[in-house]
Amino acid sequence: MTNSIAGKTFALFDNPTGVKLIAEIEKTGAKLLKFPIIETEKIELSETSIELIKNLKNFNWIIFPDVLAVDYFLAGLEENGVDFFELDEVRVCALGEVVSDRLRFVQLHADVIPNLIGAENVVSSLKNYTAEDELKKMKFLIVKEISLDNAIRNELIKSRAEVTELPIYRVKPAVKNETVKLKTLLKTLFRGGAIDEFIFSAPTDFIALKNTFNEELFAELFSEIKVSAVDGLTLQIVREHDLRRADLFRLEKIDTV
Repeated sequence: MTNSIAGKTFALFDNPTGVKLIAEIEKTGAKLLKFPIIETEKIELSETSIELIKNLKNFNWIIFPDVLAVDYFLAGLEENGVDFFELDEVRVCALGEVVSDRLRFVQLHADVIPNLIGAENVVSSLKNYTAEDELKKMKFLIVKEISLDNAIRNELIKSRAEVTELPIYRVKPAVKNETVKLKTLLKTLFRGGAIDEFIFSAPTDFIALKNTFNEELFAELFSEIKVSAVDGLTLQIVREHDLRRADLFRLEKIDTV
């Protein structure tokens, strides 16, 4: 490696999957900023929520925003004696290929997988699948983290659809107490030129960012720094969040950046 790398600053979430990468970057002499990963837990479902998952056929669509929503939802079905294949009676919208893959792992099919997961694009994809004038007749169930505002819900309501939200998991309170501090730090670093490259290493990176910045646009947040991903699947997620200039991270190319 050339000495030029010593002056560069890389950042990523401190995921277990990135342990080897972190060690390799630190060997180069580059500066590395590690942000804490989120910790989550299931929500104890109320009687009303249990009734929802026991009567999925009452909905036309279920929307899964992220992989954790899928995992906790499937666990909720199992705990309450609901067969996974009850979902065969409902159309499914998965926000991204990794979410669709998680469903496919248990032999469930996603009917709509938007190429970008912004609210307007998601609803547009749904309208392309089903006639726009029929959307107002549809009943949607959105499975979500409890505190996240959901712009998709608002867009669907504009189209006069009926929307029910099912909070299925939460970010642990101890972590949430750090979000204001983390948000200030990230904004300062991202927009102040303190980071040369941000490396996405896991799907949960985006859940952490959404809990920190909510509906703020990732494209704007990352507009001044280089963005990369550790593998092809993670790169797909990055681009689904409209960070189209992102590329695969290559340690051997750091000294030529």
